Amino acid sequence: MKGEIDMNIAYYLTALLILSSMALPASCQEQISLTINVHEEALDGPLLSEVLITGSDGTGNEFAGVTDSDGVAVISGTPGTWQFSFQKDGYDDLNLQYDATQTEETAAYLEKSSCAEQVALAVYVLEGSLDGPILSDVQITGQDGDGNEFSGTTNSTGVAIISGIPGTWQFAFQKAGYDSLYLQYNATQSEEAAAYLEKAD
Repeated sequence: MKGEIDMNIAYYLTALLILSSMALPASCQEQISLTINVHEEALDGPLLSEVLITGSDGTGNEFAGVTDSDGVAVISGTPGTWQFSFQKDGYDDLNLQYDATQTEETAAYLEKSSCAEQVALAVYVLEGSLDGPILSDVQITGQDGDGNEFSGTTNSTGVAIISGIPGTWQFAFQKAGYDSLYLQYNATQSEEAAAYLEKAD
């Protein structure tokens, strides 16, 4: 009887060991997914496409992904502390850790690089039309593509050189005796541009 009991105990122990060994790979292979939204400048800023995301998951497995046109990338891996690196031309690199324990949605943001390439516009201001006479002493103010303010005044040849970060620039042109002019300009490279003012009624 005792021998039979010992054999039953041995059988159950063997069964438990087999079940345990079968369960281990399943837990080791458990995966979660993070849906990562990458923004510009702040978590409520515009979404950024083509951001390269690299790093490693909770067990050190490396991953890589790129945000799509909606600024989203889905990264999968094992739970734990994940290491992230975010990279995009014109923006400062971002490196961070995240405690990934479940499938969820999260977000990060990149800041524009302070050393971003600048462009310069030679802005000509004329009277009445683009082929009219030049205007000196026109006050030009506005913002570049990064929101930095600028100002300048046309010289005796009717031109002012304005430098800033590429993007959509906001301009205001003012001169006594003329109607003020406000416009946007897509400044992507160093070049010449022109505007004209009309005499005030």
